[in-house]
Amino acid sequence: MEAFKIKNGLSAKRYLGSTTTLSGSTIDLSLGSMFSTTLSSDPAYTFTNPPASGNAQAFSVEVTGGTTNFVNDSFATTVYAGNGTSQTITNGLDLANDGGLVWIKSRGDNNAGPENHQLFDTNRGANKVLQSNSDLAEATYTQRLTAFNTNGFSVGSDYDVNNPYPTFASWSFKKQTKFFDIVTWTGDGNDNRQISHSLGSAPATIIIKSLNFDNNWLYNTNFGASSYDLLYLDLTNAASSENYSTGAIKSAPTDSTFTLKNSSSVNGSGNTYVAYLFAHDTASDSRIKCGSFTGVGSGAVDVDLGWGPQFVLTKNASRSADWMMQDTTRGMSETSWNPIIANKAEAELSTSENRVVPTTTGFTVNNNGGNDMGQSGDTVIYMAIRGDAATDSAITWPSSVKWPSGVAPTTPAAGTKDLFTFLTTDGGTTYYGKKAAEGLA
Repeated sequence: MEAFKIKNGLSAKRYLGSTTTLSGSTIDLSLGSMFSTTLSSDPAYTFTNPPASGNAQAFSVEVTGGTTNFVNDSFATTVYAGNGTSQTITNGLDLANDGGLVWIKSRGDNNAGPENHQLFDTNRGANKVLQSNSDLAEATYTQRLTAFNTNGFSVGSDYDVNNPYPTFASWSFKKQTKFFDIVTWTGDGNDNRQISHSLGSAPATIIIKSLNFDNNWLYNTNFGASSYDLLYLDLTNAASSENYSTGAIKSAPTDSTFTLKNSSSVNGSGNTYVAYLFAHDTASDSRIKCGSFTGVGSGAVDVDLGWGPQFVLTKNASRSADWMMQDTTRGMSETSWNPIIANKAEAELSTSENRVVPTTTGFTVNNNGGNDMGQSGDTVIYMAIRGDAATDSAITWPSSVKWPSGVAPTTPAAGTKDLFTFLTTDGGTTYYGKKAAEGLA
């Protein structure tokens, strides 16, 4: 046994039995007094099942520092094969608790033929589908996306999401500050209608779709002091510049709201709407950037993001052109380019051209003279999501822990090992904690 000195001169004994390896963020004190973990995320720990008040329990947690991929907890591209019945797609995102958007598209391989895009989100609920290549209102299908899960989503037997012949691409966006948010509302027909959001920064792009009636997808971006650009996600139209005084959006969005006109497209009385909000984050640990580059016709353009992307959506805003969805999972490299067109039902394009190539600091566009990537002087807008990016993991300890300095100690750096000790005497109302050792072998 090992003795611990505690408050008021009391002591508690800890039996040095086996060590429990933590697999989640719960530390169950009924399992013993020695715990260990190697971090691969940023856990917020909770302590459960302490002894009754008046009985003391001392315990320790040995922590080996690790890294957290802070992008893969927010976004995932997953390719899966249809089976015609039902299946669960695991992508590591907790959509059930945190919320988000799942966008599914048949790749049209194996002679499966074209299928519409399928968009589902947690605000509207599973079974509620929108199609980016169509202006149709929301529809309900019970055998398409059937559930949002804590590590992905489930699909039913409908061929639009689970045809047994082709493979499917899915892009999942989890709600995350300075990355992505979803809001829904019912129109009231009033001017200057304010809609609250939780993006945590002013959105760079707001995509709005009516739910209870047919209408185009409004892709609003490039918010300036007096105007913004409007495009349509389901169409090839060039962008139009909209003044806040006359446009559907009445002012530049803020980090908590955006303001709408009394227009049927965004705020008709009794009508329902959804908006997908995307950030533009310039911080070193950013997940997403929305911007533009100038086309050169035939030739190469280097776009600097400060990091390499895993997903890029592009659209020539200066003229009629398609919306090109590109990701590294399906093919966006020096040797392949396999875009899916967001405004069409057609199959994935497959080519050996290296039209969009990720670099360590952004991406290079190699245009062959076509419109999609910009004629000379054209403005091409993009939305880029960062590839793999890791930082040292960080622990959030329970607020009930009292530390000697009043501040929780630092989490060990990746590859190093520290020991934290705790003690409770009041049934878990209060814990006394300290970092007992650093740099253990």
